[in-house]
Amino acid sequence: MKQTLHYTLLSLFVFFTCSTVFSQEIIKKGIHELQSKEFGSSINNQNTARGLVSDIIPLQSGAVQTLSKKVFGFLPYWEQSAGAHSNIQYDLLTHIACFDFRVQLDASISTPAGWPWTTEINAAHSAGTKVIMTVVNFGGADGADAVAWELFTNAAKKTTFFANVKNLIQTYSLDGVNIDFEGMTSAHRGAELNTFMSELTTYIHTELPGKEVSFDGPAVNWGGWIMNDLVDSVDYLIVMAYDYTSASSANAGPVAPLLHHTSWKRFVKKTIETGTYAGPTANHPEKLVLAVPYYGQHWKTATNVSESSTTSSMGSTRYRNTATDAATHGGWIWNADFEVPWYTWNDGADWNQVWADNETSISKKYDLAISNNLGGVGIWALNYDGTRPELWELINTKFGATASVDSNLKEKITFYPNPTNGIINISNLSNLKLAKIDVYNILGKLIKDVEVTKEAVDISNLSNGLYFFKITDESGRQETFKILKSSI
Repeated sequence: MKQTLHYTLLSLFVFFTCSTVFSQEIIKKGIHELQSKEFGSSINNQNTARGLVSDIIPLQSGAVQTLSKKVFGFLPYWEQSAGAHSNIQYDLLTHIACFDFRVQLDASISTPAGWPWTTEINAAHSAGTKVIMTVVNFGGADGADAVAWELFTNAAKKTTFFANVKNLIQTYSLDGVNIDFEGMTSAHRGAELNTFMSELTTYIHTELPGKEVSFDGPAVNWGGWIMNDLVDSVDYLIVMAYDYTSASSANAGPVAPLLHHTSWKRFVKKTIETGTYAGPTANHPEKLVLAVPYYGQHWKTATNVSESSTTSSMGSTRYRNTATDAATHGGWIWNADFEVPWYTWNDGADWNQVWADNETSISKKYDLAISNNLGGVGIWALNYDGTRPELWELINTKFGATASVDSNLKEKITFYPNPTNGIINISNLSNLKLAKIDVYNILGKLIKDVEVTKEAVDISNLSNGLYFFKITDESGRQETFKILKSSI
């Protein structure tokens, strides 16, 4: 009898324990949170310089933005502290989102390392670029879901949170708030979230007329999200169209596949047109901002075959590194199934694969935003391209003041021979007036010691390699040409 009772109690214990475990929802951490730990863990408020609140200027009403759509760039604190200001072209951004302001369980909000970022705020405001605070709830000891649920259901804490957001916007002359609430269970992603965001938007619009409220939405609806209502609750929504293949994936693959693969069910075009955001794209496309990755993922892999099984993750890569490393390791390999590039090499012990977007694949995603009449594009994250010029030139080409005009200089100018062993000639300039030609190396560094005339550029004194010729005409139109210097 005792033995029977023992097994009965044991069975019940196992049943309830397993039921509890399997009923718990596994929450996958987003790339914003993961990179804050990967790249930002060594940065803290004690070892970064601070600006002065008294020196901050408001958005300058006289500055005119000429971009045809929103260009929303996230600026993480680890890139701000690494000198991002020197590399940001503020006139090619409509918004800079300062990342991150962390909300706590008591509804208080901590500021990013080195805050206030007076230099960046003033440079943006002088260019007519809005500065937004990104508030995150990555949790900590209390857990992200617990923090969000407290704000959604505790009236006092919600009121405190709204007031804290308002005070930060006023104190630092900011232009709005971006909410990045990840790590919530599916039960809390629906009506409760949407009601909370609608109330926050109404509050900010009432208390601070002209200020903006936005939200960062997932690439894939894994459950609970009510996107039509979420889009209605804010001024605009940032679609985080990346992390389709995560660092922990069993197979290497694209971070942001534009198109489908026979074994893939999720990709950016589906996300926008027929999947997660099909309703908003059809009804309110102007409220969607398609954010693209300036990062990739690096894995050790079993083989050099595309999408090989992974043996370990080597972490995230940034465009400023992959653009150079790809050339070192044999060049980009274009995957036509996904419309994204990758590269592979053997380090003597293991195969490696890096999948990361480049200028070509990002251009195709911008075209997707344009063809669907979306409100704009976003960048995760600013300064991941470092000093390189081509992604800024791409923004200018797609969304700059002359983007809709017949201003494609590549159709009017020819450089030859290319590759060149020294002097490269320029033709078809009869109807163009060039203001200047700048030459950059593969690291994005401007090279001063080259001879440039209207008819030719002499790079015979430079070492072999890839160079970028940035052409500017007298109207300010720009285009970048890739030139290969080779002695062969």
